[in-house]
Amino acid sequence: MRNPAAQGRPDANHAEIVATYEALHCGVIDTHGQGFGFPDIIVHFSGYCAPVEIKTEEGKLRASQERFIRDWKGPKVEVVRTVDDVIAHVTRVRTQRAGA
Repeated sequence: MRNPAAQGRPDANHAEIVATYEALHCGVIDTHGQGFGFPDIIVHFSGYCAPVEIKTEEGKLRASQERFIRDWKGPKVEVVRTVDDVIAHVTRVRTQRAGA
């Protein structure tokens, strides 16, 4: 059961970041309501799936988010703040996967 007090609200740039991933032909699963430091979205494309934490340019990670990122055993949690960060993330992964 989720603890409402542990759930965050979406950052001001959440919709813009999601829309940018989708414009780049990525699938997005919105998980911002999970709480307990779980990343805001799960992004999948090119056979790749990873958690993404969305922050504004001034936003700071909460202790629960830092703990999740530190303890997560899956693909690196990407922290994105801007549309340029999203483009760089997708480009980097697609380039790495093309060379694999």
